[in-house]
Amino acid sequence: MNDARSIRVLLVDDNEIGSELLAEFLALSGVETRCAATGKEALQLADSFFPEAVLVDILLPDMDGYQLANLLRARPAPPRIYALSGLARHDRRDDAGGVFNGWIEKPADPDALLAILRQAD
Repeated sequence: MNDARSIRVLLVDDNEIGSELLAEFLALSGVETRCAATGKEALQLADSFFPEAVLVDILLPDMDGYQLANLLRARPAPPRIYALSGLARHDRRDDAGGVFNGWIEKPADPDALLAILRQAD
């Protein structure tokens, strides 16, 4: 399951158990992962961790995933940003205005998620 190329991923979701399970899977797959439960925490971690990709839940306690993605996009060298949400099937994905690189529906297929994270820009 390991890939020679290691990437840094920031996982932003207030579902603690779901985040821990996904982070553990990613770590076992050779992906360096940090977790944040709020948008504010994610922005602070992004300043020190410099993720290459960010997985963002749409419904966060302090801001929504769209706001967080826009704040991350405004930074120099923004990471790839993917919405990781149960809302992926809804019309909201059409209203995102290109803020996300893609949408990943929860629960994410582990192999498909890894393939997306490891793809080049």
